[in-house]
Amino acid sequence: MVRGSYVVAQAYKVDVEVLAASRGCTAILRCVVPNFVKELVRVVSWVQEPAFYIYPSLQGDGKYHLLPTGELLIHNLEYNDRYPSYRCRTMHKLTRQVVTSNSAKIRMNEQRGIVSPSVVEHTSHVAVSQDEGAVLLCVAQGCPSPEYR
Repeated sequence: MVRGSYVVAQAYKVDVEVLAASRGCTAILRCVVPNFVKELVRVVSWVQEPAFYIYPSLQGDGKYHLLPTGELLIHNLEYNDRYPSYRCRTMHKLTRQVVTSNSAKIRMNEQRGIVSPSVVEHTSHVAVSQDEGAVLLCVAQGCPSPEYR
């Protein structure tokens, strides 16, 4: 008798965490996925409502950059960046179910100020097969925007 393994699809919700930022700096939006499905869910895109889709890329498009890890960076914040709402879209790797978060807006500090840089996200371990590309992640927040080396 051969026994198979089964996958039980369990409903989940995702939320958006917005890290506060100052005008002229970079905002970081993070899609918060529950721990019980974290390994089976990936962020496939972000939506600036009503219908501007932002997809992962290695370079970004200047203003928006969706990292391979799912965080959305919004560079050079301006006063008007407070108004749009953003949602993250996730997909379950096994069931292919798409779950979209509630909408969230950027909280912005009014003053332009100097904020010392701090590393918000970084890669501590990368496993790559031969002839595959790799992304080494280092995201810092500060104002003016930090330089990387």
